[in-house]
Amino acid sequence: MRTETPVSDVPLFESFMVGGFECSTHRIRSGRRLDLIAATGHDRHVRADYQRLRTAGIHTAREGMCWHPIEPSPWRYTFASLLPIVHAVEQIGIQVIWDLCHCGWPKDIDLFDGAFVERVAAYARAVTRLLQAESGRTPVIAPVNEISFFAWAAGQVGYFHPFATERGDAVKRQLIRATIAAIEAIWEVAPTARFIHLDPVISPVAALNRPEDRAGADAE
Repeated sequence: MRTETPVSDVPLFESFMVGGFECSTHRIRSGRRLDLIAATGHDRHVRADYQRLRTAGIHTAREGMCWHPIEPSPWRYTFASLLPIVHAVEQIGIQVIWDLCHCGWPKDIDLFDGAFVERVAAYARAVTRLLQAESGRTPVIAPVNEISFFAWAAGQVGYFHPFATERGDAVKRQLIRATIAAIEAIWEVAPTARFIHLDPVISPVAALNRPEDRAGADAE
């Protein structure tokens, strides 16, 4: 007789409210790479940040893995930047939704090249092995952040690297291929891993005391 709990009966998150720490690593037009984890000081204060979440009753958070320091050269991985965060997660007791690819990737990779998909899958496999070795938790992973928004921003209107225009559909297809490949690679290592796919959803509402904003809110 089956006695295990059906997956549908297992709560997805450990708290109703979910915290999060900005983790974008994209390059701007000058070529300089942003690293929002470092810029906000989260890498230096990760334990205190998680403890503040616990104090507020928040037990789940989104956290980014910065791909470029994890894979400093093609197909070679080092986890010095990630291990302190993983250890803090375990010590404080936070359920993490891990972002694998959040707007940035190693400099040698071309988003439009077929190798992009292979590299995402290999990277996903490597970091999942680390999580399995360092944590007893079921991995919860967002393979590629905000596919639809990023395809528009990076492929259609040229806001984000690689600053392409009129190629939004091509970017979206590539990111979907990469997501599927990453999921398959992760399941090879962690068959019970769970996945989250995220895109921004907004609902603009005009202020009650500013009726002149109504038309703009409705247009958005």
